[in-house]
Amino acid sequence: MARNPERSAKTRQDIVTTARRLFGKEGYTSVSTPQIADASGVSRGAMYHHFRDKAAILEAVIEAEFAHIAGIIDTSATGSQDPVENLVEGGEAFLTAMSDPVTRQLLLIDGPAVLGTQRMTDLDTCTTTQTLAEGITAAKTAGRLPADTDTAALTSLMSGAYDRAAIDGFGHDAARQLEMRQAIRAIWFGLSRLS
Repeated sequence: MARNPERSAKTRQDIVTTARRLFGKEGYTSVSTPQIADASGVSRGAMYHHFRDKAAILEAVIEAEFAHIAGIIDTSATGSQDPVENLVEGGEAFLTAMSDPVTRQLLLIDGPAVLGTQRMTDLDTCTTTQTLAEGITAAKTAGRLPADTDTAALTSLMSGAYDRAAIDGFGHDAARQLEMRQAIRAIWFGLSRLS
């Protein structure tokens, strides 16, 4: 039998995984905490031991979503010797992850509506935004982006560009998605020519 901390961690993960699936299928507002408990195979008491309410469950789902995407970006953004190419590849990985309608719903619609934009920014800052900032820093250090460009400002602007591309591009056809990807690529390589 699993030790209590291991069993507790598994129960929590099961709730998060189940909630993600339910929120993605039915939408946050249509899912009740009893549904999440039942679908997770846990008692309501066990669920409330881990999460105070449905918003806390959503927050945990979003934390896991950001961490998952950051992992994908980290894996994708290390294949080239050129740090600008790594920024492009990391951005491509982000946009591919955001092509999942569940991810877009969680990160761009339900999360901001329920948790607020400041909390979403806080959650994003230590995952995908941090990864982007590290990539920008590496490119500046290598002389591939202008050294006098503020890293925090560029990170904020490009993070917004990626979110906008996910909103505008993935609600449309493949041609529009490609246009968004090409536009972001043009921004990175345009900036690199200024260094």
